[in-house]
Amino acid sequence: MFKGERVNLRPMKREDIELAVRYQADEDITNNYFMGMNLFPTRDMLEKWYGYMSEDQEGFNFAIENKAGLYIGSCNVMMLNWKNRTTYFAVYIGNPDYRSKGYGTEALKLFLNFLFNELGLRKVKLNVFTFNARAVRCYEKCGFKVDGINKKELYRNGEYHDNMAMSITKEEFERGNQ
Repeated sequence: MFKGERVNLRPMKREDIELAVRYQADEDITNNYFMGMNLFPTRDMLEKWYGYMSEDQEGFNFAIENKAGLYIGSCNVMMLNWKNRTTYFAVYIGNPDYRSKGYGTEALKLFLNFLFNELGLRKVKLNVFTFNARAVRCYEKCGFKVDGINKKELYRNGEYHDNMAMSITKEEFERGNQ
């Protein structure tokens, strides 16, 4: 477990699935978080995902919990590249009571510290919809920089939207978190 001031990161538990289903059925999460689909994940989908992640030795998937132990979101490694020491990740705060209050930023900084200082990665990357201002603000506060814009990458709600590629290196993270 990785402990912060207001949040902890811990391994996902099967008990988290109930709240994850509820959180991921929230239209705000579905519209801003899911890149490849615009539908609500079902309990069955999340059970299969949990089973897959439980068996994945390099998954590094964490629940974000408040100090009372309530599951409020998650952060997950995707496409880990050991040779180049890079990865993509996903993070979300599912509980609406904890959004836009710095919980995601604190969780992401804990996660980045793990990725850079425990796993020895040198670069962490992400993709975010340009209309997801809350996430972009969080990533910028953590030190991510824009690498480029993929124009009209996503069709959502009747129109095409841009997707932003961002990244941070270990050195940039260390400079910003001294």
